[in-house]
Amino acid sequence: MASDASPISVLFARGLLARLALWPALRIAVHQNWGGPQSAQKQRWLAGVITDEFEASLPPVSVSLTAFDSHQSASMHPSHTLPEPDTEYIETMLLQIMDDEFEVALEDGSAFDIARDVVRLWNDAKEGRDGYVKDLEMQADRMKGKMPQFEVEAGSASDWEDSDGDSEDESGSDGEDYGKEVVPQLLDHAKEAPDTDDDGFTIVKRKGGR
Repeated sequence: MASDASPISVLFARGLLARLALWPALRIAVHQNWGGPQSAQKQRWLAGVITDEFEASLPPVSVSLTAFDSHQSASMHPSHTLPEPDTEYIETMLLQIMDDEFEVALEDGSAFDIARDVVRLWNDAKEGRDGYVKDLEMQADRMKGKMPQFEVEAGSASDWEDSDGDSEDESGSDGEDYGKEVVPQLLDHAKEAPDTDDDGFTIVKRKGGR
């Protein structure tokens, strides 16, 4: 993200960082250093990459003072504005980065949920609405210091839980609780089906895990 970022980008980046901090799959990957010793930095880098994609869709700021200057500027510096990323594009980006940077293959659909919320954050930022951003920031603040635990029962989807045993938080303004999500299936792409232990629980693995 550029140092002279627009107010839209600043508001968007705030919400994006908070939403990524609430993504259990990314939280566990960072905590376990699946992306190496710089896993935490990669999380912020991911936010920067996504922000850059949306910033590229903003129209350039014109500084021309006369009609002649404006014509000259348009002919010499054609607009490079790109279409706004959509949910599918962001989902694909998230899945690819999780695979490339953290060696995690997600099969839980959570990347789509994140992508959908990211697009919502951008639309809100363009309108100057910060309510959703503030809600996400409050939830992310409550999640600090909590370690997501995962336990998947074979044949069914369980929930992410936090290590302190707290139950579902009741203070989400829009009724959503990002502290608990469906457990992602972090499976090696080469495997046809998840391994299970003697108790019938799925063994969650990252790519290359032994």
